[in-house]
Amino acid sequence: MKARSRVLLLAAVFSTSLGVGLIFGFESPLIAVVLSRAGHSNFVVGAVNAVSLVAVIVIGPAYPSVIARLGLTRSIIAGVCGGTVLLAFMPWWPTVPMWVVLRILTGMALGLTWIASEVWMNRVAGDASRGAVMGVYGTVFSIGTVAGPLLLEVTGTRGWQPFLIGAACLLATLLPLLLLHRSLGAGLVAAQGVSTAAAPDAGAVVQDPGVAARARPVPAFLLPGFFLRAPVILLAALVAGLVESADLSLLPLYGLNAALSERAAVWLIAAFLAGNVVLQLPVGLLADRFGRRRLLGLCALTSGVGPLLLPASLATPALLWPLLFVWGGTLYAFYSQGIALLGEEFAAADLAAANTLFVMVYCCGGVLGPSLGGLVMDLWPRHGLPALLSAAALSLVAGLLIARGPGPGRSTRRAPHGVG
Repeated sequence: MKARSRVLLLAAVFSTSLGVGLIFGFESPLIAVVLSRAGHSNFVVGAVNAVSLVAVIVIGPAYPSVIARLGLTRSIIAGVCGGTVLLAFMPWWPTVPMWVVLRILTGMALGLTWIASEVWMNRVAGDASRGAVMGVYGTVFSIGTVAGPLLLEVTGTRGWQPFLIGAACLLATLLPLLLLHRSLGAGLVAAQGVSTAAAPDAGAVVQDPGVAARARPVPAFLLPGFFLRAPVILLAALVAGLVESADLSLLPLYGLNAALSERAAVWLIAAFLAGNVVLQLPVGLLADRFGRRRLLGLCALTSGVGPLLLPASLATPALLWPLLFVWGGTLYAFYSQGIALLGEEFAAADLAAANTLFVMVYCCGGVLGPSLGGLVMDLWPRHGLPALLSAAALSLVAGLLIARGPGPGRSTRRAPHGVG
């Protein structure tokens, strides 16, 4: 595929990833404010927000079959359109049982876009630039997540307007893909390795160029077998989900318990997310140059040391903000470079199933993180949360050292894969 077509394809998929990140950052606080205003408990608010992740875990085994049947393009479009419609419906049925159902369906829809987009990026990126592409993806997704609360500031939280505006913004991020799908159909087909005559839809199959390897649906009971092929990558997913969710949920509370002002406690998250936005691309470029496993190990080591320095840095802003910035940037590399490693380890026919399992494990970590973090904070108020976050990151270092595998940057795939 020509470099220009590759860039256009990636930009179109990055746009939909921006939309998914935007809704993740927009919908959860909107739901929290609306339900809290209606007098519902914190438990209800948390449960309604959490069911979307649980839905991805439960429905996850079906995603490979759906992607194999619809293809990447249609899967991404279906997920975004489904999420748009469901978000727009929420203000018309403002009851907790109905919102639980809508959040479950939204999680299923956006999970399809989430996984299909990552498979597409891995397919188009090529081995030489996969780390950088996933770094850009991490940056774009994070920008969307940060932009969500900013959009909420503009829309407000009352009435139907915020829901419809959020839905319109999500749908708008699909436009670049729709335009490319129409104007560069041949290029889209080439990106997925089939001739125009062989595929009526540019995203109908997931296939390596020149290789008759159609993405195959994987029965749910076979998914655990993927653990044996890439346990360290899946450990990266678990640690990423656990630590990210614990940080985002509990860092402000940790700051308040350490006698920081409310504003300073919120800024802990801001500095943490700023590192994620800024450092993902440099980390990806370094991963392509020096090896993704090596960079993943270095990021895990940095993220293991960072929390241990947190208690001593709280009273010294000159140390605290740089610490959170670097810690946040290296932590989020667990996910982006873990996805890049999937592209190395798995052939195209298995990539959708492997990516699905990666996301399911990540979501499991996301569900566990706040609960475990809250528990250790209750048991050991000042040092419990840093100890948990450090132990989780260092467990990934240990896993990488035990696995060792092939040298950095070399693939262990058993079948050909990659574009260009």
